[in-house]
Amino acid sequence: MHYKGFFVPRRPCAWVSHKYHLPQGRRFATLNSMTRTEAVNHTTGSAGRAVVVFTDLDGTLMDHDSYDVAPAQAALQALAARSIPVVPVTSKTRTELVPLMARLGLSGPAIAENGAVIMNTDGSPDTAVARKTIALALDLLPGNIRKAMICFCDMEIEQIAAATGLTHADATRAAAREASEPFMWQGDAPPLTTLTEILGETLEKFDLRLTQGGRFFHIVPTRDKAAAISALLSEQTPRPQSWVLGDGPNDVSMLLAADRGALIANEHVNTQRLLPADHNLYMSRASGPAGWHEAITAFLTAEFG
Repeated sequence: MHYKGFFVPRRPCAWVSHKYHLPQGRRFATLNSMTRTEAVNHTTGSAGRAVVVFTDLDGTLMDHDSYDVAPAQAALQALAARSIPVVPVTSKTRTELVPLMARLGLSGPAIAENGAVIMNTDGSPDTAVARKTIALALDLLPGNIRKAMICFCDMEIEQIAAATGLTHADATRAAAREASEPFMWQGDAPPLTTLTEILGETLEKFDLRLTQGGRFFHIVPTRDKAAAISALLSEQTPRPQSWVLGDGPNDVSMLLAADRGALIANEHVNTQRLLPADHNLYMSRASGPAGWHEAITAFLTAEFG
């Protein structure tokens, strides 16, 4: 979690810097209107319900380091052939998702910032908390704790690019947070449970919580990925069947709530230790997009033969 040689001068958080302006508009369109083919009805599974795929991006659909999606293309095409929608569920921002979804050929809603933001079909946001609320929580942390946290709001765009491997343009999009705050820990990062104990009391005062992704810790509202997925599904009648894929600790809740869930292998984080002994998740052998292809292929075979 620590970025070696990474030094961030302490300065006030620039909460409104690098802000993008995205279209505003209506609430969620139906999932039936969001497929690449804009089909009115998509394929129903063996349970007689429509299927929707919800997926994490970094380390799951996309390679953790290169962001490549090529190994998953065949599985994406197989889903498109059945008009099964794919909904990104990610720590990325709306401004990152717009060009990324266009590149992947995906349309419709998406879940950004670990559930803190639901991006409606027209691009408008449903945010669970204002980012300035997180700023207030950070200001109340003990000085030694806050000093150890390297937040996105502390970094220049060049530093975010160095920490993430993103281009300057992509790092600018990543900095446009609306309802969450990623951070690294100076030195060896403590376990998530320990860090939660350290920050928990302060965060709880603002209805915030701590989660961990593949690269960063994230301060987020209490609405997590699973709750955001539930919000989207609850607007559909009958409720669609959910296939959910992820690789990190912040994916566990949505995986366990899924009709079919797949934990994609992750060499950076041991997410499997967080699962209950009686889980029935698909455990991929391959990591990243190759593991995504493996899991989706297994789900399609099990569901449709």
